[in-house]
Amino acid sequence: MHRLLVDQKLWSLREQFTVADEHGGAVYTVEGSLFQIPKQFTISDVAGRPRARVWKKPLSWLPQFTVEVEGVPVATITKELAFRPRYRIDGPGIAVVGDLWNMSFELLKDGAPIGRVDKKWSLRDQYAIEIDDPQDELVVLGIVLAIDTVKRTESAAASS
Repeated sequence: MHRLLVDQKLWSLREQFTVADEHGGAVYTVEGSLFQIPKQFTISDVAGRPRARVWKKPLSWLPQFTVEVEGVPVATITKELAFRPRYRIDGPGIAVVGDLWNMSFELLKDGAPIGRVDKKWSLRDQYAIEIDDPQDELVVLGIVLAIDTVKRTESAAASS
């Protein structure tokens, strides 16, 4: 089992943050687009090479994101219309189950767990992500970014 820690800087204008391993060593950097349409995040390795991209489909009625790994689209995440937060993931047979309001959920691939996400409550958004297979790492990280973005956007809209 591999563990990643996502520590987003609160009020970061550029939406830039580091993803670390369980020992605190940097594994990836994530940089969000500030005023770019469509909204997107680039996940780069420690050498600065872009490894994955998560981008929001513009002009969709419900939020929809695509995750690309090494330039290849691998998953589409769509928020479903429901009272409780639910997401449909088209692509590699991944499903999201658990408490999406509190960002504590599991990712299943063909019914078997591949990752678990737990939000740590603090002044900053911090997530612990456990991933069973390192090959799923960027897809799982992309899905977490997409769901977190929808949650933060809806929370900002509700408070204004």
